[in-house]
This record gives sequence, C-alpha cells and structure tokens, in this order.
Amino acid sequence: MRNHFPLREICGTWVSLCGSPGIRIFHDGSRFRLQFSYKQDAAFTVHLCQSWGITFFYFYGMMQITYDDERDLLLFTTEGEYKRVYD
Repeated sequence: MRNHFPLREICGTWVSLCGSPGIRIFHDGSRFRLQFSYKQDAAFTVHLCQSWGITFFYFYGMMQITYDDERDLLLFTTEGEYKRVYD
C-alpha cells in the first residue's frame, strides 16, 4: 500500500467492499475531487489533497487514502476497502 501516488492513477469509479457509499474520483479541470454517492440524487464532493507524504481529504475530519496498485484497491481510514469498477 502506498500513501503518496499520482492522483491520476486512482481516477475512476470505486465500490466499497464494506457497504460504504460508492465513490468517483475525477479531475474537474483544476483539481482532483472525490465524490461520495449516497443515492442517485445525493452526493457529496471533496477536494483531494497530498501533503506530508500522504493522500487525504476532509469529510467530517481528515480521512487518509492508501492505494494498493497490485490489487487495485483503495483503503480509507474510516470507510474500509474500495475496488475499482471497470465499465
């Protein structure tokens, strides 16, 4: 698992292996963003940050992201593991 990685590597749609809301990571033209999708009409978008050698975002506190590129898994400090969805 890596704490710091190019954010382009994790762009895409991800599904939780622990029952948490699905996410989408994307570049909006100026920043990388993460969007939690609770329902079709309910989503929350945050800015992804990289500093101090870690990748994180703020969502009711700081949440750290690690990435396992061999298994293509994301791990969130409070939400568990996410697997990439391929269309």
